[in-house]
Amino acid sequence: MMPYPMIPPTGKTWALPSSEEIGLDPDGLNAWNLLLSAEAAALALPVSSAKYQDKLVAVRLVAWFLKDFWDHGWSTAFRRLISDINSCNCVSESLGEAKLLEERHENVFRLGLGLRDHLFRIFFSRSEPSTTTRESLSPSASWPLPSYEQYKADIVKGVANAKPEEGRTHSQAKADALFRDGYKCVMTGLYDTDTLMNFCEFRAKAKAEGAWNIGTEVAHIFLNGARSDSEYTASAKALLSLFGLESMADKLLGNRANNLFNVMTLCEAIPGEEHAYKLVPRDPHIFFQSIPTPPKQIKFAVDPQSAIDSEVPLDLPSP
Repeated sequence: MMPYPMIPPTGKTWALPSSEEIGLDPDGLNAWNLLLSAEAAALALPVSSAKYQDKLVAVRLVAWFLKDFWDHGWSTAFRRLISDINSCNCVSESLGEAKLLEERHENVFRLGLGLRDHLFRIFFSRSEPSTTTRESLSPSASWPLPSYEQYKADIVKGVANAKPEEGRTHSQAKADALFRDGYKCVMTGLYDTDTLMNFCEFRAKAKAEGAWNIGTEVAHIFLNGARSDSEYTASAKALLSLFGLESMADKLLGNRANNLFNVMTLCEAIPGEEHAYKLVPRDPHIFFQSIPTPPKQIKFAVDPQSAIDSEVPLDLPSP
């Protein structure tokens, strides 16, 4: 398997490897050759001032997705994307050879730009990160906070009585995830700062462990507060259909996006290990020199004490 290049500088994309380097199967190579041809055509075009119409980015986006699906053994996604790429060859045979190739390239560009639009519609948010707040720490929204035992009991009751079709609020998702994860960041293993500030039990526990703490926020696979509008739904179904998961789209609308299976730290999955992930920072030299040093891979697990306290199984983020 060809090693991944380092993440390119902001605003840049890496050139595609040749068909000899890429190591795909015959069907993949046929699709890759079309992508290489489209890349060459895009390089010959004037640079677009509108980045959302950048055809070079479009073709490389499709190509790197194809390689990623192949490298990680995601056969359903790989075959479906090959089918989409091959459909770009469907143009009128009455065209001259040069025009025929040009139309195929335009189809590839449209495929990539459409994929880009879906990604931005689903995963890009202009909202500020949501840190732990008084509201998210207290299911009853009361202040001052109850004792930890009462607070924990409220969360356990809320999770047990939650209706998947209705979902949870954003603040409840924050509290649910912290409870499941032992009030620690799943990436670094550091305790949540506000939890330590509000509950002496965790201050004592962190001190006994010599553990650090950090401000945390709830992260989602699909954006929290997912809209129920038709464009969002269409994009969700388009992306999920690549993996044969079309039915999941309806489970991510509105507050249903706040259910535990959709709450996670964004990172790259390790093939073959469910709930295990490796961290891929933009600048690994800086990130992994932080103090304390972050781990290079993590594995999601329900906190043992929370598993005992909960009345129902606590879902882990869906891989």
